[in-house]
Amino acid sequence: MVSLSDEANAPCAVKAESNWETSQKGPVFIAATLKGEWLKQNNDSLARFQCELRVFLETGLIQVELVTHNPKRARHLGALWNLGGPGSVYFCELAVETTLLATSNTRVTPQAIDENPSVFDLSDFNLYQDSSGGENWQSRNHVGFKVEISTQFCGYKLTNQSQRRNGGKRANPRASIEHDCEQLDLAIPNFWPNFPTSLHKQDNKVTIGLFPKDARNAYELQGGERKTLRCLMAHHFNNSISATAYTPLVPVLAPDCYERADAFPWFKANTQPDALDKLIAEGLDGKSNFFAKREVIDEFGWRNFGDIFADHETLYQNEGEPPFISHYNNQYDPIYGFARQYALTGDKRWFQLMDDLARHVVDIDIYHTDEDRVEYNNGLFWHTDHYLDAHTAAHRTFTRHNETSSTPGQTGGGPASEHCYTTGLLYHHYITGAPASRDAVLQLANWIRASHEGQGGLLEQLLALKKHDLPKLKALLKGERPSSHQYPFTRGTGNYLNTLLDASLLEPGADWLEHAEVVIRKTIHPADNIKKRNLLEVETGWSYLILMASIARYLFLKREAGNTDIHYSYARAAFMHYANWMVENERPFLSDPAQLEFPNDTWVAQDVRKAMLMFQAAELHPARAEEYQNKGNQWLAGICETFVQSEQKHYARILIILMQNYGPQQISSCEGLAQLTEDPAPVNNSQPPSLTWGELAARIVGRLVRGILTFRPARERAWIHSRLDRT
Repeated sequence: MVSLSDEANAPCAVKAESNWETSQKGPVFIAATLKGEWLKQNNDSLARFQCELRVFLETGLIQVELVTHNPKRARHLGALWNLGGPGSVYFCELAVETTLLATSNTRVTPQAIDENPSVFDLSDFNLYQDSSGGENWQSRNHVGFKVEISTQFCGYKLTNQSQRRNGGKRANPRASIEHDCEQLDLAIPNFWPNFPTSLHKQDNKVTIGLFPKDARNAYELQGGERKTLRCLMAHHFNNSISATAYTPLVPVLAPDCYERADAFPWFKANTQPDALDKLIAEGLDGKSNFFAKREVIDEFGWRNFGDIFADHETLYQNEGEPPFISHYNNQYDPIYGFARQYALTGDKRWFQLMDDLARHVVDIDIYHTDEDRVEYNNGLFWHTDHYLDAHTAAHRTFTRHNETSSTPGQTGGGPASEHCYTTGLLYHHYITGAPASRDAVLQLANWIRASHEGQGGLLEQLLALKKHDLPKLKALLKGERPSSHQYPFTRGTGNYLNTLLDASLLEPGADWLEHAEVVIRKTIHPADNIKKRNLLEVETGWSYLILMASIARYLFLKREAGNTDIHYSYARAAFMHYANWMVENERPFLSDPAQLEFPNDTWVAQDVRKAMLMFQAAELHPARAEEYQNKGNQWLAGICETFVQSEQKHYARILIILMQNYGPQQISSCEGLAQLTEDPAPVNNSQPPSLTWGELAARIVGRLVRGILTFRPARERAWIHSRLDRT
């Protein structure tokens, strides 16, 4: 039985949507799922739930996975997001309970994976993990909405009839209960990192505290936030339960398998580690590796575990000053970087980092609500604000406790398309089969598409006309020749394109790829006047590199499918137009540090994007391949040489950028075009694209027609309310 107690410790009732449904069935396990909501005693809905029971056929092991979700919107006055908002829900306990037929003794092993663990024979007991047990267990990372640290003591305690029997830092417990000539074994994956957690038995009642009542304060789920927790049980002696819970098997394939399957683009197996590989290896073996980073701000607890401490944000702090509490929220897709390094090296630590972060992102960093404005609903929150403390924003970027922002003129905001990274979640689904990661890719794809294209409605279309078409109309009236492009030449469009590609791989029968091709045509042209783009104004122009990388991936996927149609040819011609410009004009970002607000070594890492684009250009233009490869090698060598001497090379953001862009440097120019089954379709685009009166009129009429066809009074009211309601 699963039970939930509200903030007043009153039990909540279950309201199921339907009966249990078989959700997965195979030779290894069978799974059944129940969905519904928790109702308070006044019949108000407290939260939604999804419970999955997974039975492993060979071992009889049962996994209970419980998702607790607050679907309400958050209230964010001034676009500031803080714990304690009116959209939050609170509860005292969430537990899985089992009632035995009679009282019995229990063998409790707090450290079940130790070589010689201590075992305690107890009739009743409570094993409670209150904090991480780490050096910084009282970190400011654990403040609640009252700005009070919630942890009470270091580590865990095992008590029996209120007497302490054992204690320690980090429990990985197993409880074995003998009853009716049988044995019930219990274990909880990530018991200590997801604290608070507990295992409790009194008389004949056994309780697994996923959110135990022992914590100092009630638990808060913010609007649009959810959490997934698991426990394992077996109704007979099962030696594997501890290993399954705490040291699960990880599938390791030879790197050649990934290469032969073209599982990753630009993947080359069994190469000798070079300077770039050695830099990336700092993420596992360096003094400030990704696991060590967690300890600095105690990036543990149910809301934090899996995320990455953004230690680069401490660069400008004074010596001895406590580090900012700063969360990374998957910027530049470390999930993908971890997945690729895992495939390349077979090192299970990369898998662990990938899995922990993916589970965190799909629960905490995505805004799971349909009740807020379109551009926020189901989107991905930015990392917390640069060079500032997160305070009570938790993982939601902007907080009322900061009177300024790292972005001039901006002191608030929500999910936005310039921060949308889905490829790592796609690969997490491929490697683990996790349905939640697949769902997250499509959820984010629908969100970012709605953010760019809207969802319909007359007022929405009139606003789009004012923002996008009216400036073009004024330019035409002045006799100017504005560009016909409709999407900005930035990382926002690059992330949009990349997300459409990810969705197309999951749903090849949908129109994701076709829409990606529309976005490319409305963003870039083979005859663009690149000088007018002002790409060398680094602070505003640098992120075009992310868009270029997304176009390179599009070209790779089209070649892989043997589809070199007119859309491929157009994108290739446009890509090469910009690649040629880069050869002549691009230079290292730090060659002119005066143009940068924060001239640090993150910009050296960003230079790796330019190098990789050169290798990709060599792949697309064999006649000039040597020229592009030489330029790419020149830039890459300079980057690696700089980092050898750098005191910043261990920072999270630097390592993640290097991992995200890894690969093209290992592929020779002949390998890419060798996959073509026919010559690319010819493309003739000799004139720079400029907007005509007819094209602008067609756009305006199209918007008005769409607005009229999708007009619904309720939709218009909701649209107005979402913009007038600044809470």
